[in-house]
Amino acid sequence: MTNTSEPTTPETAGVVLDLDGTLVDSVWQHVVAWQAALAAAGHDVAQARIHAGIGMGSDRLVPWLLGDDVDDAADIAQDHTRRFLDLSSSLRPTRGAHALLADLERRDVPFVVATSAGGDERSRLLEVLGRSDLPVTDAEEVDSSKPAPDLVLAGCRQGGFAPDSARMVGDAPWDAVAAVRAGATAIAVRCGGFPDAVLREGGATRIVDDPAELVGQL
Repeated sequence: MTNTSEPTTPETAGVVLDLDGTLVDSVWQHVVAWQAALAAAGHDVAQARIHAGIGMGSDRLVPWLLGDDVDDAADIAQDHTRRFLDLSSSLRPTRGAHALLADLERRDVPFVVATSAGGDERSRLLEVLGRSDLPVTDAEEVDSSKPAPDLVLAGCRQGGFAPDSARMVGDAPWDAVAAVRAGATAIAVRCGGFPDAVLREGGATRIVDDPAELVGQL
């Protein structure tokens, strides 16, 4: 389902924020949950390989890891979600996540959280962040998940700003790829554990340690 609301004037600048790994420190939990779910289905995949794909939608990650001919991909994804939620007591907001959100709100900068997490995962991440009131769009609301541009474009439409005036903040190269494909500027945070070179290759034009460094900068 695609949000069909129209953006405001192209001069209206806005921000699209990733959730997983950017506002919530969750990458390690995802890697562990994916490895266990894959192993339970008979697939031995190294954590480093899994980490490299974190940030994609799960519908893309499993084929990216195992190939397109995986009959139980949906079951593996569901098992990952269950295991991730079991680990969710260790989730924490990233450094500066609350401060960045408060700063954008104080300065009336339009923003939308755009996440590949849907359903229970999305709800739990927002609960950890303590901000169930945020404007959010997720992969269940678009035709294609990241690194396709659909989620970024949907966030821009929901926020009422044009993609070419938007800044996308994410922790993974796949966030940057989606932003570039949407026509937005990609800004990366290192708190997802990706090397600078990988983030730049994805299209990030600026890289900072965490959301705290972006307070007052967007």
